[in-house]
Amino acid sequence: MCKSLAVLLLFTAGISPLAEAASLQPAVSPGATEQADTPPKGAVTKIEAFTARTGVVVIKGFTKLGGLQSSLGRIIINAREIRDASNPKQVTYGITVDVKEGGRSERENTAYIDEDEIDSLIKGIDYISKIDKSVSTLFNFEAQYSTKGDFSVTVFSEPGNSGSLSVAISAGRIGKTTAFIKLSEMEDIRSLLVEAKNVIVKAKASAK
Repeated sequence: MCKSLAVLLLFTAGISPLAEAASLQPAVSPGATEQADTPPKGAVTKIEAFTARTGVVVIKGFTKLGGLQSSLGRIIINAREIRDASNPKQVTYGITVDVKEGGRSERENTAYIDEDEIDSLIKGIDYISKIDKSVSTLFNFEAQYSTKGDFSVTVFSEPGNSGSLSVAISAGRIGKTTAFIKLSEMEDIRSLLVEAKNVIVKAKASAK
């Protein structure tokens, strides 16, 4: 698995990401999908760094693949292509994930995922999608997968005796935003990531 990514199993005593999300700091102002064109300072991914170039014409292409929306938030996934207009060979590919919170706040943030992180992310999602309470000897648990661009997927056991599992999708390093989905909807997220990878593969092939 890519060294820049990590699967983290957090064993808790009943602390849910729902409570954690309530204490999040203020996020950037909500915007359209193109919010991803203004990356935060201190970029840690290649796609962020390329997008933030100055002194050159930067061409930004994207394909909106779709997402999920409910009262607990919205998730939009885009394939990205960033080019230096003065040098056709200077190009980078990746994915952006826009995460908008549900409820009254409706805060929104964007995570950046480099092309070389996609396979490891899909494998991480495959693993935590199949996880159950047997991974911990304690009553509650969380299983989290994160990328270096501050995108994370967390499967967690609901407080109480129901034994049901839920998923938190988060984006952003400052004012992190979180949307919640059902465990059964993880397959939809995985499918969109696979589709994004295929779009990038085709784009690279046509550019040759």
